[in-house]
Parts: sequence; structure tokens; C-alpha cells
Amino acid sequence: MLTTIDIGNTHIVTAILDEKGNILSTFRVTTKEKLTEDEYFTYFKTNLDYNNIGINSITDIIISSVVPNLNCVFDYFGKKYFNKLPLKIDTNLNLPFTFAPHINSSGFGADRIINIVQALKEYPNETLIIFDLGTATTYEVIQNNTYIGGGIFPGIEMSLNALYTNTAKLPKVSFSKPNTVLGYDVVSAIQGAIFYGYIGQLREIITAIKSELNCNAKVICTGGLGKFVASELNSIDVYDPNLGLKGLFTIYKTLS
Repeated sequence: MLTTIDIGNTHIVTAILDEKGNILSTFRVTTKEKLTEDEYFTYFKTNLDYNNIGINSITDIIISSVVPNLNCVFDYFGKKYFNKLPLKIDTNLNLPFTFAPHINSSGFGADRIINIVQALKEYPNETLIIFDLGTATTYEVIQNNTYIGGGIFPGIEMSLNALYTNTAKLPKVSFSKPNTVLGYDVVSAIQGAIFYGYIGQLREIITAIKSELNCNAKVICTGGLGKFVASELNSIDVYDPNLGLKGLFTIYKTLS
């Protein structure tokens, strides 16, 4: 079985997949840069035991990371408990897409790579717009198996936290869909503005991309907060919370 580990800025998401790519188990822990390989293994082993998966059935580990300081920790994790150095995702791999000549791919995120790889596998021969709503929200545009551009802007939780941490009186507010865009107190005013503002921002970006490309691209959405907005936008064609995890498996199979 394969262990995929997706290290994001907010969470580390791990999945166990069988040889056919079926996801048998997933678990999520908060990203902490002081996490040790032994602490992570405790979470990992508990999850395996809960799902009746034997530790010896894990044959390989593949990692997508946007937190460089944790890469060594997971190298230690792989070598100590599985006698394997995990495979890491970067642009040096033989990927099924290329970068357009005007693109500077230096530092291109592993999280973005795995989303693109899986989207191309599931929706070949289409122009793709891929949104990932995490700590930051990213979007990628793929045409003719070529990455032609994208964008990064603050995620929903980051926007909410910015109001809380940079003002004296505004409270910390959870993200949810309000009953009205017309706030009747401080909390509902923040929720309404953030929710509808974010929906409008995504809608405008999608409209602008399709207009610039002059084509009806397929729009895919993933990420932990994607489910809250995907149902609100008719212009989002697919919401797939496991797009990146499946992308890790797809890359693994091409390299094994």
C-alpha cells in the first residue's frame, strides 16, 4: 500500500491507498513545524490501527510539501519507521504537462503540481481552470497540456484572521454562509461581506479567464473550504476534495 502525505500550511493530510489507487483511509493533523517524526508516527499508527491496516503493508511513501522545514522531519519518519526515503514532488520530475515559455517555474508549489496532474488525467484534452481553496487560494490554467498561468491570493480563513489580528475590536469569526448580505451586527457583517465577496471574487476571475482565452474551460475546485463555495457558483463544474491525494498516486504510478 502507498502512503501519501500532503503537507500544507494549515494541515497535513495523509491517505492510505491500495495498489489500484482506492483511498482506504485519510487523516488530518494541524501543521506544526516543531512536530517530530515520532509524534507524527503516533498519529499515523493510531489511524492504521483504527482502520485495521497493518504497518507492514505500507510499501512506499510520497510527499507533497509547501513547508520546507518539515521535509527533513518526514525524511526521518520514512527512514526510521519504513527504511525508505520518501519521494518528494517538484518540477524536476517527469510531469505530464509543460510550462509555457513565459512562465518562471522556479518555486512552483508541489500542491499545485499534484492538482494539475490529476485534473489532466481525469479531464484530458480540455482547457482547465483549477482552484484550490486552502490557507491561500490558488488557481491554475492549463491548455493543450501546457501551464499558461495562474494566481495566488489570500484564503478565506486568512482573510478572516487578518480582520481579527489587525484591528482592535473586530472579533474572530468562523466562515459560514449567512442568511443575508446585509449584516445586522459585527459578526454577521463580517460573515456576509467575506462570503459574498469571496464568491464574487471567484466568479470574476473565472469570467476574466474564459474571456481572455475565448473558450469555455472546465472549472475544477478542491481544498478544504472548496465545498462551501462550489455549490454557490454555477461556473464551477467539479468539486473534488481528494484531487491532490489522487494526483500523488498518479505521479507515483508513473514513476514506479
